[in-house]
Amino acid sequence: MRKGKTIRLAAVCILLSAVANHARAEWFADLYGGVAYTPRSDILMVIGSPTGPANHTFHDVKWDQSGVFGARAGYWFDSAPWYGVGIDVFRFKADVPTQTVNLTISGTTAPATLRAIDFSADVVALDLVRVRYGFLASPGYARGRAQAYATAGPAVFRIKVTNRENGELTNEPATDTTTGYKVGTGLWWQLSPTAALFGEYRFTHVHSEPVLTGTITGARVPTKFDLDTHHLVAGVSFSF
Repeated sequence: MRKGKTIRLAAVCILLSAVANHARAEWFADLYGGVAYTPRSDILMVIGSPTGPANHTFHDVKWDQSGVFGARAGYWFDSAPWYGVGIDVFRFKADVPTQTVNLTISGTTAPATLRAIDFSADVVALDLVRVRYGFLASPGYARGRAQAYATAGPAVFRIKVTNRENGELTNEPATDTTTGYKVGTGLWWQLSPTAALFGEYRFTHVHSEPVLTGTITGARVPTKFDLDTHHLVAGVSFSF
């Protein structure tokens, strides 16, 4: 199912490229960096037992803050200059440090130590909805010296998980490619007709289920979690 979603998303990219070849547009390219913060949430590990799968639910897990960096390109339509589309490629992390949390196994909850696990996300997002509003118009800046904008669209996430210190799991990385979404809003200021600085808040969501490996038996350990991440980024934009 996830493979089918990825194929459909790729088809949308091809369609957008075809549209661009037949429409006049104002093109732009952005480079940016910033910080990413994921609030506490649960992690579920499905660990096999003689009587069947035993769910280990780690509650209210803390995720480390990380840097985020990326690049984006797209265009605004001349026929509707307030509307555009884009493609955004970025990377962030959400590592889990060693911590004591409540652990539920077979309906029983007690404090337990969850040791360090590294999580990273490589993301390709489509801004299928990209709208802007310009103000402070002046000669040479017909659409506004300052512009506010908002974006929304689907995203493909490649999640990589690597256990670091939990003795019951190997250190072999596990990956999962799945779909989620990204929404954002920002403001940019034109330094010149072709260059601008911008700041942006964005929110990304993805549900992932990579499969880690048990140390003793080599058993598969599906690991399920949501990454609901807040990002603050700033960068430079070029138009042509």
